[in-house]
Amino acid sequence: MTHAGPADNPATRRFVSLAEIPRFPFDRFDEMQAAIEARSFNVGVDSFAAAAWADRSGSRVRRCAVAFLSILLLVAAAASIVAAVLTGDYLLLLAIPVQAFSFYLSQPSSPIRKWVTVAGAASLAVFLNFLFNRWMTAATLVAYAGLTFAAVRAAAFLNNSAFRRALLADEEMFLEVYGRGECSLRNNRTGQEHRV
Repeated sequence: MTHAGPADNPATRRFVSLAEIPRFPFDRFDEMQAAIEARSFNVGVDSFAAAAWADRSGSRVRRCAVAFLSILLLVAAAASIVAAVLTGDYLLLLAIPVQAFSFYLSQPSSPIRKWVTVAGAASLAVFLNFLFNRWMTAATLVAYAGLTFAAVRAAAFLNNSAFRRALLADEEMFLEVYGRGECSLRNNRTGQEHRV
């Protein structure tokens, strides 16, 4: 049984130059690069595509940083189990579902990502409030949610920024990724987004 790759995907459009893309605001790659440099346009990337690219082609340092963030979350989950057993506070076992839920919602591709960003930023204030009121278990669970949010967003930032830089350095790669619908171009002045 064979699996279709990106080139075999019927949704993939093949472009040889920017001029071939219908209603695209630029005919030449250097014009697009200049507009992005001037911050009048920006490139958006699909987080899952960025993560897959980073696994294959990202720098070793970046891959190690993302791996460290993943290991940090696993160590934190294990620590909650150990702490629950040692202290007898079995509510600390809720840290694992809290992490799972926070991990799922914190993905930058989540449809409610803006609200999750607000909640992630607010988690520090909630944590401090619980801590000052000596609600230690509640403070710990909020800290787990905040840590997971921060780790997921940091990993996504590392992958997305590296992927975006690679796209802006290589016209052929940009055209291929744009044709697969894994990146878009946004006009910062009008808000118009160009994608296949």
